Amino acid sequence: MKNEKKMGLALLVALGIGSMIGGGIFNSPTDLIGKANPQATLIAWAIGGIGIICLALVFQMLANKRPELTGGIYSYARAGFGEFIGFNSAWGYWLSAWLGNVAFFVLMFKTLNSLLGEGHSLNPFVSFILASIVLWTIHFIITRGVKSAGVVNAIVTIGKLLPLLLVIVFGFIIFNASVFNVANWKTSLAATGDSVTILSQVKSAMGTILWCFIGVEAATVLSERAESPKIVGKATVLSILITLVMYVLISSIAMGVIPAKELANSSTPLADVLKATALGNAGGVIVKVGLLVSLFGATLSWILLAAEIPYIAAKDGVLPKWFAKENTVGVPINSLVLTNVVTQLFLVALLSEKLQSAYYTVFYIATTNILIPYLFSALYSAKISFEDKSQIGDKIVSLIAVIYAVYVIYAVGLTYLGLAFIMYSTGIVPYYIAKKEKGEKLTRTEIISIVIMLLIAVYMLIQIVTGKIQP
Repeated sequence: MKNEKKMGLALLVALGIGSMIGGGIFNSPTDLIGKANPQATLIAWAIGGIGIICLALVFQMLANKRPELTGGIYSYARAGFGEFIGFNSAWGYWLSAWLGNVAFFVLMFKTLNSLLGEGHSLNPFVSFILASIVLWTIHFIITRGVKSAGVVNAIVTIGKLLPLLLVIVFGFIIFNASVFNVANWKTSLAATGDSVTILSQVKSAMGTILWCFIGVEAATVLSERAESPKIVGKATVLSILITLVMYVLISSIAMGVIPAKELANSSTPLADVLKATALGNAGGVIVKVGLLVSLFGATLSWILLAAEIPYIAAKDGVLPKWFAKENTVGVPINSLVLTNVVTQLFLVALLSEKLQSAYYTVFYIATTNILIPYLFSALYSAKISFEDKSQIGDKIVSLIAVIYAVYVIYAVGLTYLGLAFIMYSTGIVPYYIAKKEKGEKLTRTEIISIVIMLLIAVYMLIQIVTGKIQP
């Protein structure tokens, strides 16, 4: 790579934390309380935490056992299950990354309007223009070099953690166990009064919990740009442990400060927590500013990751060569430009007044898109663990990661899985172009897979057009 400086452990850990801690942690108490009671969320965090830690350990294992696979989540799928599966993992990851950024922008301007207050909020068109300016500012930062972008991300990550620490410290002081321990939590949802079971609450919370942890693989995606392959796995595990502790503390404290019905209707739950403390309204402002900083950092991280995956896939001949072009400092410039152009087109979501519903829809689609690459990474880890006669611990971790990925796909829902097929089918043309550039034809298995994918995509489109499915 041209004139490129490598990333050390600290920058990789900051990248992982910065990728996972975006808007999710600030909105997670509201997202979760509408689906599960506080006691049930602890069970969901335990299950989700075990699952995501196992996924992190899978990425650590693969980084150590297969250091030559420098494309992370894409390379693992390709090495384990062939070129077409590898391509779809790369394509799905890329789709999830920029869709997630659209969700970040939606939440960013919802938060900004809340900070400005009624009567001063931005109209949708102004939000769209300002979001576009932020997007292309980040684009400019990344074009200066991947390590430079990593340094900016590390600074922003420190900035976003400060208000979260305030929520934990001051919120803990006023934590009320009677608010947290809602009555009839096993059978009645405190936020709405709906009848529920423990299993239904945990299942409903899983999509939100996984969304909070998307980015666990960030260090492996950029492993080619790490100072050493050995630090990639360590960075992955450190970032997930720090993030998990932060998430559990934040959501639990919020649920022990604000009653369930109020929390479910809060647009900025952590701001409401600090407002209830000695910090008062100033605390609310601090959290909202912190959320804006956090979303900026997460968006920077994810644009960086989104541009990297197509670039690596193109170097392997799985995507057209166009994606592999670098600028003078080794940044995958064509991939970066396309990522941000597509994001720009989808920022029209900001022109809708229903920002909250847009946020939920986009993050569920993004979550489902990334679940499939996660599943193939876990399956590859299981495959080599049994082939290499690995220790029993590696096998168990890999199998738990597989079960977790399958369960969350089920928990998010078949509707969103079907929508993912629509998104994935858009990659058929670039895959065909890449094959043609190499002078290869589609194999029989690939043709059958493409036909099945298209049939599911067409069926889902018909269901949406006829109104039978409403995401």
